[in-house]
Amino acid sequence: MKFLKQEYGHVLLRISLGIVFLWFGISQLYAPANWIGFVPEFMASLYSAQVLVILNGSLEVFLGLMMISGVYVRVASLILGIHLTMIGVSMGYTATAVRDIGLGLATLAIMFIGPDRFCYHAKNVEEAAKEQSHE
Repeated sequence: MKFLKQEYGHVLLRISLGIVFLWFGISQLYAPANWIGFVPEFMASLYSAQVLVILNGSLEVFLGLMMISGVYVRVASLILGIHLTMIGVSMGYTATAVRDIGLGLATLAIMFIGPDRFCYHAKNVEEAAKEQSHE
């Protein structure tokens, strides 16, 4: 079937994971107190846990939007993938940790796949290649 192309799977993966990060980021910004318990003690001893949650939420919103919109997808997915994988690893062997590690590694996979043809960056690369071929 023509509509079941591999490239659409890449788009679906990129956008759906971007939405996951966007949702959690907005949740942290909207109600940071609900997330303070997730801040590791060593981090909370260095700085205010609430400020760390707000900073983390802001990062997840910004990079999640980058993934959804297709802007610098490799950079955003690398940062978010490592970030979520490390969160999962720091939680020990729990169901939530296994889920977070899996989502983190799936996000890293986007970095290896690179921008799809619906990404802003891919469109610029295609336009630049067309311009060079006409010269």
